[in-house]
Amino acid sequence: MAYDARPTRPSRHESAARSTCSACPVARPCPAEYSRDPAGSMLSLPHAGKVLFGEDTPAFALYVVRAGCLKTVTCDADGKEHVRGFHFPDDMVGLDALGAASYPSSAIAVTPSQVCRISKGKLQQMFSTAPEQVQRLLECTSRALRKSLALSGDYTAEQRVAAFLVEMEARLAEGSGGEFELPMTRRDVANHLRLATETVCRVLGRFAENGWLRSGCVLQIKRHAELWELARPVEGGRMPTRLAA
Repeated sequence: MAYDARPTRPSRHESAARSTCSACPVARPCPAEYSRDPAGSMLSLPHAGKVLFGEDTPAFALYVVRAGCLKTVTCDADGKEHVRGFHFPDDMVGLDALGAASYPSSAIAVTPSQVCRISKGKLQQMFSTAPEQVQRLLECTSRALRKSLALSGDYTAEQRVAAFLVEMEARLAEGSGGEFELPMTRRDVANHLRLATETVCRVLGRFAENGWLRSGCVLQIKRHAELWELARPVEGGRMPTRLAA
């Protein structure tokens, strides 16, 4: 975790809020910095399974992940859970409710996490005073839409798992020698990729046998070029420079 995510007592002073923000790993500019809620806007989710907001509950705010990992899920008519996405520090949660009265999905902590809350009213005020945040929201929304469309494509299990590993390495392996540990279960990964859990485990095993991946509790991509060739149809574009080595 990028910082100490223990429950934080909110400050009543803007200077204290600035100090708290300066210690945050989230990239700048962050929309939470513009909310300046005197009562404090940080919320702690102290354990896995803690619900930030529920599906079909009134949507009054957007959240920026400060630490940890959350997942967004929906439930079908049979009560089966569908994992829509995973959210890490600097991600925004609740974007799909910006134009709605209620959240179309639930947000649940995968690990102990902390988020900053921005009310919809504060967002509207922010748009007129911090136009750069409008661009950021559009970029985040566009990225989420691209991921959703990619998963709806007719891709193989290998392509889906490869694209997921490439994304997770980019999010989780910085400064750790390329090693990363998935905070979510294999079952959640499979659910998100619309695959069976056994299929995901078999594909990971096959990547390890090929020498492309060091598998286990801690993962490490060993052959980026080969994995990227599989991921390319899902990810689109050219292989990032950081993966070319």
